[in-house]
Amino acid sequence: MENAGVEGVTEDIERKGLGTPATRASILENLVKNEFLKRDKKNLLPTDKGVNLIKVLPDKVKSPLLTAEWENNLKRMERGEVTAVGFMQSINDFVKEVVRTFRNAPSENANLFGTVGGFDGEIIGQCPRCGGDVAETPKAFSCERTRSKACAFILWKENRFFVSQGKKITKGIATQLVNNGRVFIPDLKSQKTNKKYGATILLDDNNEGFVGFKMEFNSAK
Repeated sequence: MENAGVEGVTEDIERKGLGTPATRASILENLVKNEFLKRDKKNLLPTDKGVNLIKVLPDKVKSPLLTAEWENNLKRMERGEVTAVGFMQSINDFVKEVVRTFRNAPSENANLFGTVGGFDGEIIGQCPRCGGDVAETPKAFSCERTRSKACAFILWKENRFFVSQGKKITKGIATQLVNNGRVFIPDLKSQKTNKKYGATILLDDNNEGFVGFKMEFNSAK
């Protein structure tokens, strides 16, 4: 990382390569956490997910020279040659251009990340919002259209509401919520008394943003 992109970097740029000594460790940790790298004893190796990401990224995004260019602009900002507003606007314009130009991956790479949220998973039902397939991913149960941002229906397995009740969203729970809009759970845990109780969890969804829930008591399973 320290030597990445040194070629073509002008001498007046203080920091060469990717990141700085202070940030490289956190960059690597994030890559491992998001499963783009894996540890093998003292080595860091790319995962299939990491290799596939490099395949689909445009050259201008993955080039180390992009980091060098931005570092150069930071130096120019110190000298008063570039304003902070102008610098951020140039990044904003760059992102818009990349998204507009490379909106779709080449056909040969279209299926590298699966069909739902980047993964191939078991379909558990149809999306209550748009009717698309909802399938399991490592961290959630997602509508297939979340990848194109046409729909935002996602049931995170470690949903904050469920975790507060001592539960996680399992495949069985997600299946009932997606198909019936409700699920009875007999062993929820009270935050106040630490005791177990039963209640029906209902989807309380306004068809945009995060999925909401509410509780119903004294109802049959």
